Amino acid sequence: MVSKYMPKRHFFSAQRIQLTGKEIIKECAEDRSRALTAFAYFQDMIDVDPADDKAKAEMVKCLELSMSANDKKVKLLDLMVKLAMHRDKLAPSSSKALSAEDLKFEDFTNTTS
Repeated sequence: MVSKYMPKRHFFSAQRIQLTGKEIIKECAEDRSRALTAFAYFQDMIDVDPADDKAKAEMVKCLELSMSANDKKVKLLDLMVKLAMHRDKLAPSSSKALSAEDLKFEDFTNTTS
């Protein structure tokens, strides 16, 4: 019988969000380095045969992948900073302040506009 996974802590606790963000940043760095390695491979192919249009097209795709991985990392960091600023804005000045688990998605979208 399959049982439903229920974590002991909240899904969106601050520590869990930070760990997930750290993993995503590491994966983006790996993706970028692999794309640049592939770019160097296709550049070597073009050095041998400058008329190879297929290798040139693949070089462009590798550069797009590299830039995309870097853009995703920057976007994630921007979202993490906005989340931290939002949490600071809702800092508990009293005992009945909202926790991160009580927030709704609309609260985040309203502050980013």
